[in-house]
Amino acid sequence: MVLRRNLFNAVVVLTLGIAGGMMGSAALASRAYQSPRKTEQTVAVTGSARKRIRSDLAVWQIHVSGEGKDLKAAYQVLKDSYARVSSFLEAKKFKPEEIAVSAIGTTTLHARDKEGQELPENLGYTLTRTFTVTSPRVDGIALPASEVTELIQDGVKVVSEAPQYLYTGLSELKIEMIGEATKDARARAEQIVTNAGCVIAEVKTAHMGVLQITPPNSTSVSDSGLNDTTTIEKDVTSVVSLTLGLAQK
Repeated sequence: MVLRRNLFNAVVVLTLGIAGGMMGSAALASRAYQSPRKTEQTVAVTGSARKRIRSDLAVWQIHVSGEGKDLKAAYQVLKDSYARVSSFLEAKKFKPEEIAVSAIGTTTLHARDKEGQELPENLGYTLTRTFTVTSPRVDGIALPASEVTELIQDGVKVVSEAPQYLYTGLSELKIEMIGEATKDARARAEQIVTNAGCVIAEVKTAHMGVLQITPPNSTSVSDSGLNDTTTIEKDVTSVVSLTLGLAQK
């Protein structure tokens, strides 16, 4: 009886073991049969474009001032300086519509102690005005800007700022440059995927960088963009980054 019971238990254990093995094999086979999830393929590329442009507008500022012990005396000095600079600009063939003049600014001059601290004592006044010359004659600004300070020899208190050279068509140029940079990025991507046996399916993302406007042949860049105003000719650089979805040929 004991021998028969042990034999029966052995058969049951063997049967359960075989059944469990078959179930595990079936589950394993089921997992192997399922196709793996398809991984999306993309490629990231950066394209750029550069163009040489020429400024079409110059902006030049000239500051004149007059000092005196009272406002009347200071104004008379300023008036004479204003007249001398106006005559200078007229002689240089600048048109009246190219010249704007600011309102008069007034500064009170105070005495100072040995430490440089301002004292209540009033020593006089300084009056100032600013001429702003805005002209499309970009080649005709640099020389007058260097010559106007010669009026100092005649007692005129004058300060000449460096001219600024601007390009007024930046809005249209930006669109053009982004288009050229995008073409460059696309061409780079097509060369890459062709060698990999793929084709471009779609544009996933596109990021347009800021324009870099620099002196000719400069390699300077800034995250916020550069806008050079010191040179008449400039280089404009645009960068575009693309992420492209790929498909098998």
